[in-house]
Amino acid sequence: MHNNLIEFLTNYKYIDTEDLFAEIKNTRIEIFRIDNKKYTKYINSFWTSKQRQSNNIHEISYRACFKAELPNFFINLLSNEQDVIFDPFSGRGTTVIEAGLMNRNVITNDINPLSQILSEPRLNPPTLSEISERLNNS
Repeated sequence: MHNNLIEFLTNYKYIDTEDLFAEIKNTRIEIFRIDNKKYTKYINSFWTSKQRQSNNIHEISYRACFKAELPNFFINLLSNEQDVIFDPFSGRGTTVIEAGLMNRNVITNDINPLSQILSEPRLNPPTLSEISERLNNS
């Protein structure tokens, strides 16, 4: 597992800022074995409702979609600006848009041509002069 992720999971402390009486929850770590292979389980509230609040740029209905905060969390944790983020099943483009907003380079793929139609205008919005020109030529 990536060292940054291990460090994050191990040292994470969940504090519910909405609950004045909430206690700080440290990550509980459990080691278990399956077929003589060792696995580590990190237990805490890593994905809160506040983290799941989304930006309107992602509000396009699409089957099997998820909130932008999920890829944002992992892109931020596991990559740096200018890194390449590859999304092999782009769908409505949530991961690609988040990666672009976070100054990452993106490579995307999807068998459905609708994916490009939904993603491209949000990644490269037209300028006002391009919109004006298109309206005047219609």
